[in-house]
Amino acid sequence: MHVTKGKQRKRVMPENTIPLINIVFLMLIFFLIAGTVAPPVSTELKPPKSEELPLMPPAGNAVEILADGTLIHHGQKLSLAQILQRFPPPITSGSPDQNDLEQTSVLHILADKQLAASKLMPVLQAFRAHGHKTIRLVTIRGGN
Repeated sequence: MHVTKGKQRKRVMPENTIPLINIVFLMLIFFLIAGTVAPPVSTELKPPKSEELPLMPPAGNAVEILADGTLIHHGQKLSLAQILQRFPPPITSGSPDQNDLEQTSVLHILADKQLAASKLMPVLQAFRAHGHKTIRLVTIRGGN
């Protein structure tokens, strides 16, 4: 008598996708941290350098002024009127969160080091007249 064994079924293990998800998640975090947080500065702009000013976080929403007086915001060349429309005056109130409001209502200007004061002052005066009380001129850290 001949006894035959039944076919043995191979157990198929389910694919484990958790390691793949972990790798994708880690890559996402890496690119969020390593990626550009602030919009890039125009290649034509050469900001002034300073050594003695305190370090501040980069201004992501800065107005750039080239050496010839051209105004740029997020890569677009705009007129002064268009820039003023993009930066409405801050709303001031006597609320307890006044410090938070002051931090968010600071206007950052990144001017070229070759920009003449005669071209910079009208822009600053226009922002002042528009209601901006705190205006910071941004420099980069370094010598010369």
